[in-house]
Amino acid sequence: MKKIHCAERHDWKQTAESLGFLFHTIDDEPYWDESAYYQFTLKQIENDLEDPTTEIHEMCMDLVARVVKSEELLERLSIPAPFHDLIRTSWLEGHPHLYGRMDFSYNGNGPAKLLELNYDTPTSLYEAAAFQWGWLEQCIERGLLPKGSDQFNSIDTKLHQAFAQLQLKQPFYFASMKDSVEDRGTTDYLRLIAEKVGIESRHIDIEDIGLTSEGRFVDLEDRWIPHLFKLHA
Repeated sequence: MKKIHCAERHDWKQTAESLGFLFHTIDDEPYWDESAYYQFTLKQIENDLEDPTTEIHEMCMDLVARVVKSEELLERLSIPAPFHDLIRTSWLEGHPHLYGRMDFSYNGNGPAKLLELNYDTPTSLYEAAAFQWGWLEQCIERGLLPKGSDQFNSIDTKLHQAFAQLQLKQPFYFASMKDSVEDRGTTDYLRLIAEKVGIESRHIDIEDIGLTSEGRFVDLEDRWIPHLFKLHA
């Protein structure tokens, strides 16, 4: 693995904003940084990144399967008792999840080490799955990167496949906090993918989700929310 410094595109901010990537800078600090990139060998990708990712994900799914069967473990994870049956039913009925983000430490030698696993608040999605591809293609066109450069990145493709396989009652709602530009940008990107595969979708701010006396979640027009993806950092 090598860190290679490279020239930034002079118009990258304008490009980002034209594509709706409005959180490229947060609190006057750069959130998106294209002054360098990392170069990997195929062996590093397959053995040091892909294999640990697959193994850790399988371990996490095995853990969930054990946790939902144990009141003791649910309590140790500080999950309120009124939600135990809901979580257990969701797991046993096979309700789908879309994606998670693993944060690794990696120095180029041996398998990557897990620092944190975000399956509940996984941001960094749009910039990794979509904007990064645009950076690669444009840099090659402008001669900032060698011709034939590629990247280990199939996030967008896999998300399309995941949405296409979902068996959902529509519409599918996507929720984020009102004042979070980053979270809204992430959920808008997911909505776009959902619509591309034929799923009717709607946005709702988390603060606007209502609950009826019958225990159904509803939108501002009292319409039932049959399925929802929420991003609440």
